Amino acid sequence: MQPNGFFDHPQQQVPLSEGSAPLPCFFRHVHYTVCMFPADREPLFRKLEGTGLVPALQLGGRFMVALGLVKYTDSNLGAYNEVILAIPSLPAGTKAPWSNWADLVGPLHRRRVGQYILHIPVTSRFSMLAGRELWGYPKIVAPITHQHKGHSLQVAVEDPVTGEQILSLGGNWRMSIPFIPLPLITYSFQNNMLLRTEVAVRGTMQLRLWHNLRLQVGPSQHPFAADLRDLGLHNRQPWVVLDTPHFQSVFYPGKPMGQ
Repeated sequence: MQPNGFFDHPQQQVPLSEGSAPLPCFFRHVHYTVCMFPADREPLFRKLEGTGLVPALQLGGRFMVALGLVKYTDSNLGAYNEVILAIPSLPAGTKAPWSNWADLVGPLHRRRVGQYILHIPVTSRFSMLAGRELWGYPKIVAPITHQHKGHSLQVAVEDPVTGEQILSLGGNWRMSIPFIPLPLITYSFQNNMLLRTEVAVRGTMQLRLWHNLRLQVGPSQHPFAADLRDLGLHNRQPWVVLDTPHFQSVFYPGKPMGQ
């Protein structure tokens, strides 16, 4: 148990199709990197059609998409790697915050801007089942490598069927400045119902500056690779990079919107 009670929550075991998992779900030791990319407008809106969500974050007149690069070494779901492609979004028709960027640092229960996940490969079958059955996340199992060394990062995801590369992202940075951790909201669908999941986080982030990180989309025809191409992300550099090897989070049960 943490001194400030961050993980001091009663947990309830929830049965899965294979085994069970606790809710809330604790992730105690995580290396977390998030890269924000400008995306092409038309395909971005097309991927949100029918969800009831609209893009939320703009920078330089461009809407952002997020690529999360995650390495779990101690969690209730075990140790595994994960990559997340998500669109920062908020429900259409809701009262927008005065600044969608400022909303990211607001109190968790008041947050409106969240991540709508398009793809989320993981290296663990148990994590895949838990993600699908607890929160409706579109998880699949695929080979993922994460390599962090000094001021450099190398990540790759392979097609689980053909073995071809879906993506690679690599490079280094010259310096960093501390940045506050950003609590998370996710939006996902389960049984055709939009869920809102709150995620408490802690661990000082680092804003990576003067970096040469670049995303490359491989030859795979997997839907993940196809969406990266469609969004115009091949050979792109992220505009914002946040990173920490000391990330912790608590995933609460998802709640249907309106409750």
